[in-house]
Amino acid sequence: MLIHEPLGMGHPYRVEPFERTPHYPVADEPSVFRVSADPANKFVNLVIEIAGTKQTHALDSVGPALASEDSDYGKTAKEFVSDSHLADTAARSGEYSHLNAWSVKIPTPATDEPIFYWFESETEFTQPFSFHVHKWNSLAASRIGINGTLPSGVVIDNEEWLIDSTGVARKVRFTLPLRKSERVIGFGERFHSVIQNGELVDAIVYEEYKGQGHRTYLPTPFAHVIGGHYGLHINSSAPSFFDVGSTSSELLSIEVKVQANHDSVEVDFFHGSPSEVLSQYLAQVGTPMVPPPWIYELWISSNEWNTQARVDLEVAESLSAGIHPGVIVLEAWSDESTFTVFRDASYQVTDGETGLNAANISYPEDGAWPNPHLMIDNLHEQGIKLILWQIPVIKDAGEAGSQAEANWNYAISHNQVVLDGKGEPYKVRGFWFQDGLLPDLTDSGVREWWGEQRRYLVEDLGVDGFKTDGGEHAWGEDLKYLDGETGLVKNNLFPVSYAQTFHELLTRCGKTPVTFSRAGYSGSQKFPTFWAGDENSTWKAFRASISAGITASASGFYFWGWDIGGFSGDIPSSELYLRGTAMAAFCPIMQVHSEYNHHQLPSNDRTPWNLAKRHNDTSLLDTFRHFSDIRKLLVPYLSSEGAHSVASGRPLMAGLFFDYSEDENIWEVPYQYLLGRDLLVAPVVEENCESLRVYLPKGEWVDLVSGERLSGGIFINRIVPVNEIAVFVKIAGWSAFETISRIWNN
Repeated sequence: MLIHEPLGMGHPYRVEPFERTPHYPVADEPSVFRVSADPANKFVNLVIEIAGTKQTHALDSVGPALASEDSDYGKTAKEFVSDSHLADTAARSGEYSHLNAWSVKIPTPATDEPIFYWFESETEFTQPFSFHVHKWNSLAASRIGINGTLPSGVVIDNEEWLIDSTGVARKVRFTLPLRKSERVIGFGERFHSVIQNGELVDAIVYEEYKGQGHRTYLPTPFAHVIGGHYGLHINSSAPSFFDVGSTSSELLSIEVKVQANHDSVEVDFFHGSPSEVLSQYLAQVGTPMVPPPWIYELWISSNEWNTQARVDLEVAESLSAGIHPGVIVLEAWSDESTFTVFRDASYQVTDGETGLNAANISYPEDGAWPNPHLMIDNLHEQGIKLILWQIPVIKDAGEAGSQAEANWNYAISHNQVVLDGKGEPYKVRGFWFQDGLLPDLTDSGVREWWGEQRRYLVEDLGVDGFKTDGGEHAWGEDLKYLDGETGLVKNNLFPVSYAQTFHELLTRCGKTPVTFSRAGYSGSQKFPTFWAGDENSTWKAFRASISAGITASASGFYFWGWDIGGFSGDIPSSELYLRGTAMAAFCPIMQVHSEYNHHQLPSNDRTPWNLAKRHNDTSLLDTFRHFSDIRKLLVPYLSSEGAHSVASGRPLMAGLFFDYSEDENIWEVPYQYLLGRDLLVAPVVEENCESLRVYLPKGEWVDLVSGERLSGGIFINRIVPVNEIAVFVKIAGWSAFETISRIWNN
C-alpha cells in the first residue's frame, strides 16, 4: 500500500504523512514529497520525469504515519484533545498510524515543462501525479484593484504573483507601510491579543477546540489601522495571511490565495474614525439587523440538560434562587441523527424532501420529552425564550428505514451536497461528525430545503431561535459547490450561509430571527448573535475571551457573548466565576453554559446554584443574583445602545480606541472597554486581585457603585471586592443609572 494525496486533506494547519508541500512548488525552492506505506516495504523511491528524462530519489523512513503541525501563521496548538467527549471520535490522521511515513526534500527544478512523478517500492507503485512549477513574478501592471482612495502616504508596494509555467496564478503578495504610531486591530475574533502588531494572523475559518491561540472560528480579512485613520478589507473569501510588522516592523505584509481563473484581487480602503471605518465596511459586507430585546436577558444552558424533566428542574432551581433567565438553550434535545425532532419521538418517515408535521409526531409519556409543546408554552408563560441547538451536517446514513437514511439518500440523489475534488459527495474530514455529508447551504434552494425540515419547530412548537454550532467542517480547496466554485473561495463562506439559512427560516415564520453562532466570516455580521466558542475554566481563557469580544466587536460582530467562567475542564473557582459573572453582566450577551460530562456526579454544570453547592459557598449564589438583577435593569439600555450600534458603526462592546484613539494611555489597559456610549467597564482578570489599576479617559465620570465623581485623563486604583466590578458612567448619562447605583447597597 502506497498512499499519496498531493493536497492532503485540506487542513489549514496540519501536514498529512502523504502530502506534498508546498502544494504548488516554487522554482529553486525545496519541496517535500511524502508517502505512507505498508511497514513491509524496505524502500520507497520518488521518480520524477521532466520532458522524458527521469530522476530517482530515495525517500527516508520517518516513523509512523502521523500528521504534524506545520504553519507559519498562528501559534501551534494541540490538534486533538483527550479530556472531552469530542475526543471520542478518532481523528482521521490516526487512521494511517499502522503505516510508515516516508519523505524526501528536494529542490524544485526551474523548468517550464510539466513535472510528472510517482512513488515505487519493491512491490508496487502509485499512479502518476503532475504539477507545473511556479515562480514569484513582478508584473508590468498591477492586478490589485483599489476600492476607495489610498490613505495619505500609503502605497501598495512589493506586489508579486505566484504564477505557474502555464500562466495560472495561485497567490498574490504585497506590502503596505506601517508607522510606529499605528496599531492594527481587527481580523475578526482574536483570542491572543487585541493589538495585532508583531503578529502573524490569517483569515481561515477553523475550529480549534479550546486554547485557540491565533486560530479562530470567526475571522475576517478586515482591520482598523488606528493612528492611520483608515481601515482595509481584502475583498476575497479565499484564505489570506497578514504579517503585521512581525518580519519588518515598518511593513504590513499581505498574502492572498487566488482562484485559478481569477487574475486580480481587490482591496477596499475606508477612511475616518474607527466607527466611520466600521460603518463603511459593514455597508459593504452586511450591516447587522437590530435583534429583539430579549437577547439581552440572562441565557442559561448545559449540554447535560437532555430531558424535559431536567429542564423543568433547572428552571425551578433558577427561579427559587431569585434568578430569572430570559433564554434557555437546549443542546441535547434531538434524536442526535436528524437534528429535526425531539428524542424518543415517533412519526412517519418522510421521503427526505419534506419536513415533519407536528400533528403526526407523538411523544411517549415515559420518554425524554413527553410534551415539548407544553414545555415551550410553559417557558413562554414564564418569560423565557427557547433556542435549539443545530449542526450543518447530515451525520450519517442512519439505520434502514430511518428518517436519517431518507435525508441522506435524498441529499445525494437530488444534488444537495458539497462534492470533493473527485466529484463524489464530500465526507467531513474533521474529528467532529467525521464522514457526514455537508449540505451546500451556499445555495438558496438547499437553504430552503434545510430550513423547511425544521419549520414545524418554529411554527407549531414555538421555538424562538437556533444555536448554529459548528460551520467549520469544509476542508479542501478543491471542494466543489453547486454554483461551480471551489472550496478555495467558498469554504470560508459556508458558515455565513449556515446562519443565513436559519434567519431566512425564522423570517418566513414571522419571527425576528436570532441565531447563536461561533463560526463566520465577512458577511456573518448580518446574522446575529455570536459566542466565543469552547474554552476551559481558567483565568487565561477568561482574558482570551475578553480579547475575543473586543476584536469581534471591532470587526462588526456586535452581539457577542461567552460562557461565564469557561464551560470545560475543572469547574471554575468561586472567584473566577464571579469575576466572569460581573464582566458578563456588562457585555452584550450574558450566558451560563457547561460541557457534557457524562452525567457524572457531582455535576459540573456552571449554573450558580450548582457551583454554590460544589464550593459550599452560599455567597456565590447571592452575588450572582445581585449581578443578574443589575443585568435586568440594563436591558433597556442595552437594547437602545444595540440599535445605536447598528445605525452608527460603533460597537456595543467597544474597545477604548473607538472613542479615545489619540490617547496613548488606553493601550495600557487592554481589557477595558465601553459598553454602549455611557459605561466604561474594567473587569478583574487576575486571581487574588483586591485593587485594580483603571484608566479613566478624558471627560467626567461617576463610579457606578460609590457615586464618586472623577475627572478623566488619569489612572486610579479601584478597590474591587468580588461582589463588585469597576464600572464608570459618563456624567451625561448619569441620571439613567441612579437606580442601578442604588442596587449595590441593597
